[in-house]
Amino acid sequence: MTAERFRTWVSTVLTTGVAISAALIAIGFVGALLVGWSGSLTGGPISAAASTDFSGVLAGLGAARPIALAQAGLLVLLATPVVRVAVSLIAFGFERDRLYAAITAVVLALLLVSIVLVR
Repeated sequence: MTAERFRTWVSTVLTTGVAISAALIAIGFVGALLVGWSGSLTGGPISAAASTDFSGVLAGLGAARPIALAQAGLLVLLATPVVRVAVSLIAFGFERDRLYAAITAVVLALLLVSIVLVR
């Protein structure tokens, strides 16, 4: 794999992650202007979930709640660097660069452990 192709992979991951995140957050904001943060774009009942509670994101997405759309955008934005490190690990594996693959694997492990343990 060439350095240019590696940069293209990483750039695509970062650009796509930020674009999806921005789109979800923007749709959530527009939806909030229409029905309020707790409302539903499909006419469902009003939700009493706090804006800092991410446990109901999937159910909120199913009900097309603006708060859930914005929260999903934030989650995508937070996941983007983790996916970038994972793509880098795959790329270093293709290059058979053991040193950088090992370093990237450690970084990815630390990121995942910090996500799981820190609440």
